[in-house]
Amino acid sequence: MKLTFVNRDAVKKASKTGALVLAAGILACTLSGCDREVSTNAGVHYDVIDTMNQDIATSGIEQVIDVPGENFKLVIHYRCILEDNAKWTITSDKEMYMDIRTQGLDPNTKVFIDNVHIDTTIRSVYPSVDGITQDSMDDRVHNAQMLGFPISDTNTYSNVNSIEGQNQTFMQGSFYGFNGYGSGSISEKRYVESDYLSGGVYANKINSVVDLIIQKPDGTTTCVSVPSTIGVSVWPYIKRVNNNGTAFYRYYYYDEKAGRMEYKDYNEEEYKQLTGAGFQYHK
Repeated sequence: MKLTFVNRDAVKKASKTGALVLAAGILACTLSGCDREVSTNAGVHYDVIDTMNQDIATSGIEQVIDVPGENFKLVIHYRCILEDNAKWTITSDKEMYMDIRTQGLDPNTKVFIDNVHIDTTIRSVYPSVDGITQDSMDDRVHNAQMLGFPISDTNTYSNVNSIEGQNQTFMQGSFYGFNGYGSGSISEKRYVESDYLSGGVYANKINSVVDLIIQKPDGTTTCVSVPSTIGVSVWPYIKRVNNNGTAFYRYYYYDEKAGRMEYKDYNEEEYKQLTGAGFQYHK
């Protein structure tokens, strides 16, 4: 897997600042001498928050998106606020911060957010695991006094998307992804982080739909939905302890030549060097 600076096609005006993109690579995948299917969308590019770098994760990325049929834009700022030494992993609970405002809005036009729907899925190079839903949320006004959340060029709506690491839906989806569909009963299991990394998972995908209510100066009201998609890179190291009690770190990566997931083990000092300032994916 590689990190490249490429913007998502669907967001033509997205800011390039900190917009890292994960490219898994679409290649023939062989495992133990047998062909293995690779996800059709493994090479699709999205704006990605690189959580390998604490400063980038905290500052986040900003997308400036055209609002269909309107002459103003929607600015969406995503941030991951991680505790000291915390990593963005699949199996942990985590929080995505989202700020929304307008850009270039006519002062006489009023804009309200009717609803924000967010789906969090996992990205994997393997199609059986790629796209499994991890969590979903909706946010809307819960009273009859407000039309929606008011936003403007100077007024921002903010929310926190709390993503569960292991809920029932995700455990069932993971079971099917790893074991396939069968006629037998479902046996739920809490998978560990290495299960997902060895299963080709390299990021969370955050799909958002922002529903707007727009009141024009002429008295007309329109409603429009604005989609937004980003990714969040997953920490690719797992800490393990061998039989003599010595800790080491296992790094998972997709070997393009072999066409499968592989891993390398590093001692404590090597791990610190690899994950220090300027960390990048390596092979």
